[in-house]
Amino acid sequence: MDQKTNTVASILFMVTGMATVGVIDNFITYIAVEVSLWQFHFLRSMIAVPAIVGFGLLAGWTLRPLRLWPVLGRNMFLSGAMFVYFGCLGFFPISAVAAGLFTAPVLVMFIDAVWSRRRIGPIRLATACLGFLGTLLVLKPDVGGLSWANLIPVSAGLMYAFGNVATRKWCEGESAVALLWSYMFLMLIFGALGVIYLHFFPGDPSSYLTRGWVWPSASVWMWIAIQAVFSLIGIGFIMKSYLIGEVTYVSIFEYSMLIFASATAWMLFGDRLGPLGFVGIGVIIVTGIVIAVRSNAADN
Repeated sequence: MDQKTNTVASILFMVTGMATVGVIDNFITYIAVEVSLWQFHFLRSMIAVPAIVGFGLLAGWTLRPLRLWPVLGRNMFLSGAMFVYFGCLGFFPISAVAAGLFTAPVLVMFIDAVWSRRRIGPIRLATACLGFLGTLLVLKPDVGGLSWANLIPVSAGLMYAFGNVATRKWCEGESAVALLWSYMFLMLIFGALGVIYLHFFPGDPSSYLTRGWVWPSASVWMWIAIQAVFSLIGIGFIMKSYLIGEVTYVSIFEYSMLIFASATAWMLFGDRLGPLGFVGIGVIIVTGIVIAVRSNAADN
C-alpha cells in the first residue's frame, strides 16, 4: 500500500470511527434516565474490558504496558475527561459537550509549549483564541445564558488535552491495545468506586450523578451493551487511523465528530443548533485545521 493509499485509508478509518462515536453517544440520554454515571461506566467497562483482552489474546496482541506508571498517569487524565464528558451528556446537548471536548487541540498547543518550552507563534496564538471563541458560540446558544456551568464541558477538553500530551511524552512505543484496555479498566475501577460510595452515602435517586445502584431495565441493558460494543469499534477505527496515517492529516478529521453528533441529535431528537452554534462549529473546525498545519510546519 503506497503513502497516498495509506492517507486515504487513514482518513476513512478516522471519519468512520468519529461517525460511530458521534452517533452512539447521543443515546446516553436513554441510559441516564435509569442508571448513574458511575454505574454506566462500571457496566460498560465490564463488557468492554473482557472483549478487548479476549480478542487480544486470540490475536496475539501486546496487552502488557511497557511502563506502568506513565500509562497510568496518561489514563488518569483521559478517564477524568471521559467522566466529565459523559456526565455532561446527561444534562447538555451533545453539540455543546462535543464542542467543549474539542477545545483539546487548542489546549494541547499551550500545554505542549509549556511542557517542551516551545514558543507559540502569533498566528497559532490568534487562531487558538478564535477557536475558544467558537466554543463559546456553541455553548451559549445551546445551554442558555453564559455562566461558569457552561464551561464544565471545556474541563473535559482540558483533561483530554493533558492526556494527549502525556500519550506523546510518556507512552512512546506502547501498544495501542495496551493503552485502550488499561484505560477502560481504570474507568471500570472508578465506576466501581463511585457505585460503592453511593451505596453507603446515597444521593438524590433522581439524579444521573448521585443515583445509587439500580437494576437496569432490558432496554437500558441493551443500550449499555450497544455503547460498549460500538465505542470499541469506533475507538478501534480511530486507533487504526493513527497507526497507518500521518498524524497531522488524520487529526484534522477528528472534528467530523462535531458534525455527526450534531446531525444525529437534530434528526433523531430535534436538538437544533442556532445560527451562532453553526458558526461556532465552523470556527472550531477551521482553527483546528490551522493549528494542526502550523504545528506540523513548526516541527519541520
